[in-house]
Amino acid sequence: MRLSPLIICFLLIFSCSVEKELSTIDNLHVLIESLSSDDMQGRNPGTKGGQLAKNYISDQFSSINLKTFGNSFFHEVPAVSSTVKDSSFFTISFRDRDRKLTYGSEVVFWSKRNKETQKINSSDLVFVGYGIVAPEYNWNDYEGIDVKGKTVVMLINDPGFDTGRLNLFNGRAMTYYGRWTYKFEEAAKQGAAAAIIIHEEEAAAYPWSVVENSWTGPQLDLQRKDLGMSRSILESWISLDIANEIFTYTGFNYDSLKEFALDKSFQAFEMKGLSLTSKINSNISYFSSHNLIGYKEGISRPDEYLIFMAHWDHLGVNEELVGDQIFNGAADNAAGVAAVIELARKFDQIQTERSIIFTALTLEESGLLGSSYLAENPPFDLANVVAGFNFDRVLPTGKTKDMAVIGYGASELEDYLEAELEKQGRYINPDPNPEKGYFYRSDHISFAKKGVPVLYSDDGFDLEEGGIEEGFKEIYDYTNFRYHGVNDEYDPSWNLEGFEQTIDTIFNISQDLSNSPDWPNWYEGNEFRATRDAQLSSKNNP
Repeated sequence: MRLSPLIICFLLIFSCSVEKELSTIDNLHVLIESLSSDDMQGRNPGTKGGQLAKNYISDQFSSINLKTFGNSFFHEVPAVSSTVKDSSFFTISFRDRDRKLTYGSEVVFWSKRNKETQKINSSDLVFVGYGIVAPEYNWNDYEGIDVKGKTVVMLINDPGFDTGRLNLFNGRAMTYYGRWTYKFEEAAKQGAAAAIIIHEEEAAAYPWSVVENSWTGPQLDLQRKDLGMSRSILESWISLDIANEIFTYTGFNYDSLKEFALDKSFQAFEMKGLSLTSKINSNISYFSSHNLIGYKEGISRPDEYLIFMAHWDHLGVNEELVGDQIFNGAADNAAGVAAVIELARKFDQIQTERSIIFTALTLEESGLLGSSYLAENPPFDLANVVAGFNFDRVLPTGKTKDMAVIGYGASELEDYLEAELEKQGRYINPDPNPEKGYFYRSDHISFAKKGVPVLYSDDGFDLEEGGIEEGFKEIYDYTNFRYHGVNDEYDPSWNLEGFEQTIDTIFNISQDLSNSPDWPNWYEGNEFRATRDAQLSSKNNP
């Protein structure tokens, strides 16, 4: 039977309305399942799976009729991949005794220098405590010692974590100085040939398995003008057990070293008799990854922006594993990208005074590189970004009585969140694990450094069914058994009601801001306040 044009038109309208009426939860299930499917092969940048993920996100942005900065949603991020070959080795010697460490289970190492073969010969080990130079805290672990050409050995986290004293750094809450990225950067500035971080599970906030999964295989970086030659030759992590075994040669152990590092009179010192010899043979290749960026244009203030962000990349495939080899990254961070896409769908239904930017960022797992590149090379004026909202590592939970704020006490965006939650009969819960430094471990920090206030919040942990005890159990289970592992997989039985709550709450806040003259700021005393003040001053006094 041939249908009349009128009936065909009716069916098309009906099918479109059904699609638009799909619930947030239904859309989230579809998006998360698609982005974390085995077909995406773990979404590693520079791979077929990474390209499939980018194409999928681009298609989603296109279906929502987002506009582009330039000719497409793809914004190039020049990158380099370096993979340590089996012929590489890492040996620590004590006088006539050599200890060749096993790559993966005992040590992970790599080089950010773009050279295929590099060597370190009998480089003396120097213990530099936490490896921190922080004038504002009157702290300098490198004072009085020259480490040029030597191998620095460092503790993870910062002194406040190990003492809990609020007047030392930020107490148990990690500062940026506690991040592994900072420690390697500072070691390079000091001229160290190599840098070793001792892994301690509580201080690092993840088990050794995360280190092994994250820093073996291809290591990605931005293409640097100096080809990475300003970095140390070698960067590495060593397991705590192995570190203790080696340090006993000299009469030290981890606990004694930590005691030294926390003493007010601490000075870095050579670990007499210990030296590093290493050869790093690497396969190096250059490629282009991409951030995905689209926006909805505001009707009266199109040059003022709100920005939503989540990273699309994950750890790819490890063919050396027995059984499942794919790091699907469902919670980290297919779920975050799904939130950004779903918010784009919601804003597609309304008009706003300000423009709204939606981003899916690359190379987050390699050190927040995609967001860092975007913050340095934005296709829009960062000084005109009113506020940002970040989604990263979202766990599937039922409804909650709260929302968690990572880095609680940072910006006035928390006031907007608190007011919205009060309407719902809910409340803010500060980050339950500030010592783990999550505030400095996600993409929003790249924009925060430029002054942009960004709210990093997610589903709470005070569950309507099970309360805080059950919420903490879910966090513990994910962190210890699924985070950066092959078990971070989508399950159709996931309860996404808590995730829906989060998205609806952030939508309400951002919708208000998109039609408001307000310019939120960081709280007084925050490390990013001065940069934001300067931005706002230039707006008021052009």
